[in-house]
Amino acid sequence: MLLSIFLYKLLFESAKGVCMSNVRLDGKVALVTGGNQGIGLETARELAARGARVIIACRGAEKSAEAIQDIVATTGNEQVEYMHLDLSRFSSVRKFAADFNNKYDRLDILVNNAGCSGVKPKYTEDGINLVMQVNYFGPFLLTRLLTEKLIASKPSRIVIVSSMLHYFGKIYVDTLDKLFGQAYAALFYDYNNSKLCGVLWAKALAKKLPEEVSVNSLHPGLVRTSLFRRLPVLYQIPFYTICNLLNCKTPKEGAQTVVHLCVAEEVQNVRGKYFMECREAKHTQLADDEEFVERVWHKSLEVTS
Repeated sequence: MLLSIFLYKLLFESAKGVCMSNVRLDGKVALVTGGNQGIGLETARELAARGARVIIACRGAEKSAEAIQDIVATTGNEQVEYMHLDLSRFSSVRKFAADFNNKYDRLDILVNNAGCSGVKPKYTEDGINLVMQVNYFGPFLLTRLLTEKLIASKPSRIVIVSSMLHYFGKIYVDTLDKLFGQAYAALFYDYNNSKLCGVLWAKALAKKLPEEVSVNSLHPGLVRTSLFRRLPVLYQIPFYTICNLLNCKTPKEGAQTVVHLCVAEEVQNVRGKYFMECREAKHTQLADDEEFVERVWHKSLEVTS
């Protein structure tokens, strides 16, 4: 049944929207996590093409150097830099934020894009479910530590890359940071829950930040990326079969809604919403439960403190 719903939404709700804005970003500073591959790379490329100074925050220095060389070659913008960030370690997130705040006097756009899935179920050195820490708690802490810079740079924007799979998330607030289970199948639940948290997080931030700080979440579409490359072949086969059957997006196509939320003038004052194909879409009803959203927020503060 869930697969049927999934296929239905992909077939009838994914029209491959395109960002139509021509806004320039000269003098702006943009930070893209996971900006050395996939959707993150294409987002960084587009922001650089519009004149922004772009910082890609990733773990791999070598792959990031290659990405920067590629971006500079295709955009002519040499204001593209790399800073090391490992979202699976809170110590790395704190060091990154401290270094960023010391180095840059502004932050106009923060794209929380980095994510993982398909890794063996395990806990991080911080005692947290790895998928949840990389996809949600790490970005949550990062954003909290950069909030003052975003407010000082307003109007500014926070973009949270979620997924349509957030509809299938099932959260137990008290155990939000724990593994859903030890089997590989549990990873899908962890991934769905992390993306649900992203939608709830956008709702919470929209109420807590000044109006001049725009924050929204989005589903980029079904994109052929390396996100699920670590899954056993048994699980990879159905995913890539669906990709082939449904003519999956390229990373550049998948980045369109991300870029739209970064630059489009018509969404500067839109806050706490969920987007698909460069337009507002319906999120799970859980995101309308203000008490539940607040409980998840406070649990997230507790985990990242």
